Amino acid sequence: MKIVRNTPEQLILRSVPWVIAIMLSTFLLAVIGFGLSSLFQGNTTDAFWGLLAIPLFLTLFIVIFVRRDDLILDRSRNLLELRHSTFRGRTKIQHKLEHLQRATLQTSRSSKGATTHRIALVLDGGMDAGTHAATPIYVSGNGAKRGVEAINAWLAQDVDSHP
Repeated sequence: MKIVRNTPEQLILRSVPWVIAIMLSTFLLAVIGFGLSSLFQGNTTDAFWGLLAIPLFLTLFIVIFVRRDDLILDRSRNLLELRHSTFRGRTKIQHKLEHLQRATLQTSRSSKGATTHRIALVLDGGMDAGTHAATPIYVSGNGAKRGVEAINAWLAQDVDSHP
């Protein structure tokens, strides 16, 4: 997750899988181009695969795997909000910010030894007390670690939000 805003009153982190979306879209356009070429050459079998079957499969992948995740921490509204946006719709989960104890890093290791990470939020109060993942997927790189550090540093600030 990337830090979009970091002020004493508000911290916003966002995850948008641009690489996956661009790769799938490029492949989708290439397959459609192949299908159109096959159609114009009279090869109906290849045209079927290039214009219907494979594009349908790729579109399904785009709908399922391309999503935007936003984590909003807002002191002035005492709000922790997780927003998930996909082609199928949007969901929003809200908690009181006062229930957020800290952020932690969850790590997953593949059978080949590769590690991926995601941000998890530890809530110590309310009906949803426990550890909750901020995103459903694990990602490689240091983005999740930087996100956890930013959240914990933001929570540790001594800010008087009531003037």
